[in-house]
Amino acid sequence: MSFSRGVVAMRVGAATSIGKVRELNEDAFWVGENCLIVCDGMGGHQAGEIASQMAIDVIRNYHFVMKEPKEEIRLAIEKAHKEIGCAADCHEHLRGMGTTLTMCLFQPHENGVQMFVGHVGDSRAYVCKNGQLMQITSDHSVVGELIRQGSLAPDEAAVHPSRHVLSQALGVGSIEVELVEYHLPTGSQVLLCTDGLTDVVDDDQLKHALQLRSPQEIAQELVRRANNLGGPDNITVIVAEPS
Repeated sequence: MSFSRGVVAMRVGAATSIGKVRELNEDAFWVGENCLIVCDGMGGHQAGEIASQMAIDVIRNYHFVMKEPKEEIRLAIEKAHKEIGCAADCHEHLRGMGTTLTMCLFQPHENGVQMFVGHVGDSRAYVCKNGQLMQITSDHSVVGELIRQGSLAPDEAAVHPSRHVLSQALGVGSIEVELVEYHLPTGSQVLLCTDGLTDVVDDDQLKHALQLRSPQEIAQELVRRANNLGGPDNITVIVAEPS
């Protein structure tokens, strides 16, 4: 990955865990210059692990000119979607594999940092500023769609039997990439995570952990809390403090 518009200075911490129930960690993540990515793979055997790593590799090798960042992100994610789908079609043992993908690109700005987010699935991106935590991605899941339609309350979603059923994922069917542009004032924090964290750690606990001293300590603490609450899924966390 290369950029032609300058590098954003960031403090970054990352942590991942298999959790307490799964036999394989199908999450993948990457921290690069101006770029953060988390993926949560799905599929039998090792297929989910392969799908999530393929998505990471495609984005890592994509050349972002940053003239039209959101369009470039969309094209990069669609490329990953196509490659994962082709691999699944060509190899019987990979049939049905897919992955979520949530990524952030950062660009220097005179009054802070401009962040561009690309998202498919139910991993999440949050921004915390002035003590306020905001989820800036939507959950592309059956439950997420029901909440947005107003037919399901957020507290009901936590126990809904279809809460883990995705409405779209890379490598499966068709996708519509969610694109978000967000201005980060100085002092903002960015949190990317898979649903192994947010299924068990609520927003109040997220905000509390974000008050710790360093991004690496925050990432490790959030993974620890998820495991202490049962660790029912793989857990991956990236915390960044752009400057």
